[in-house]
Amino acid sequence: FVFLLSGCTVWKSVKNFYRQYVDTDPGIDLQLRGTGNEQEEFLARVIYPVDLQLNEVLRWIDVQDTYPDEKWFDETLKAFPWLSGVAAIDRSGQVLFKRPAHQIKPVNYSLLLTSKRVNGRTKVRIAVQDSEFGPEIYLARPFFKNNLAQGMLVIHFDAGSWARLSAGSQELAIFVGDKPVWAGKRTGLNKYCAQIKSIELLKNGVSGQINMKSRFFYWLARAVGENWIIYLTQLSEFRKLRNSKFEYR
Repeated sequence: FVFLLSGCTVWKSVKNFYRQYVDTDPGIDLQLRGTGNEQEEFLARVIYPVDLQLNEVLRWIDVQDTYPDEKWFDETLKAFPWLSGVAAIDRSGQVLFKRPAHQIKPVNYSLLLTSKRVNGRTKVRIAVQDSEFGPEIYLARPFFKNNLAQGMLVIHFDAGSWARLSAGSQELAIFVGDKPVWAGKRTGLNKYCAQIKSIELLKNGVSGQINMKSRFFYWLARAVGENWIIYLTQLSEFRKLRNSKFEYR
């Protein structure tokens, strides 16, 4: 059963997916390798810049298991300028420190406070906040003192800012679990939500095809903590853009 796979295992499968279809040297253009499955090649090219940056953020926060100094918060935003903000909260959700100090888009850290509370589990949590400015995605992990969890470090970003790291962002749709966070050029993506049931979708693997409202999509999933991010592209779209030049940004 796929949900027993660890995040590391799934990331290895995603990397293998890239290696098969994409030259992953970020210093050069992402070009099709011509390995046979054109739709998988297209999907790999579209999602690679997006998923690569997500993985770098996850690695960045994963190694910080103690309360950092103020420099760490500034360095985080410098390393990933597409982020909205970074913060530390205590076990009750009170903000201990954050950068930037003020934001236009509302921030709701309480989304990360589940009934499980902040305990000794080190898996990254992911949550999505809806707002009039678009979905905001939160990643958080606990920080410790004397082996006891004292709160969480939180990184958050606008779903659109993240998706647009790919030059093919308009051909991409992204779900966090069963929730759509980016539709690209497809308005009304919510009408497809009933057919994105991640538990059912992932029973037989971490990639495949799905028919939604007579439209066929190719999808690839990656684990984030106990949840999943699912990337989709429509099968008919890659033929129109297969000769386009997507550059890593």
